[in-house]
Amino acid sequence: DSVKTVLTSPENRILIKRMLIKCADISNPCRPMEQCIEWAGRISEEYFAQTDEEKRQGLPVVMPVFDRNTCSIPKSQISFIDYFITDMFDAWDAFADLPNLMQHLDNNFKYWKGLDERKLRSLRPPP
Repeated sequence: DSVKTVLTSPENRILIKRMLIKCADISNPCRPMEQCIEWAGRISEEYFAQTDEEKRQGLPVVMPVFDRNTCSIPKSQISFIDYFITDMFDAWDAFADLPNLMQHLDNNFKYWKGLDERKLRSLRPPP
């Protein structure tokens, strides 16, 4: 009933749609692990290339943490999950009940924490 009440207001429906778009945009940590790892690598490479280009052109570096020589991808993922993802998706889960999505988030967070605890900076542990 409370969901139906929220959805009766046009303003609330617009807000929910905006929230869905934002969640979809930053939802990588909520994907199945292999997809999450793949896309974390792609996103990191994009940021590394941006940092490389900023340095090459003598511009201010917008995201200094994404220096390919010093970046810890696990740390970057842990920070992203802690600062942006957890609260937003906890709220969304309370509204829409998304146990699979939340399980993926938990699994991925534990994966990145495990790499970080081993002092690894890469996407995957060594073979």
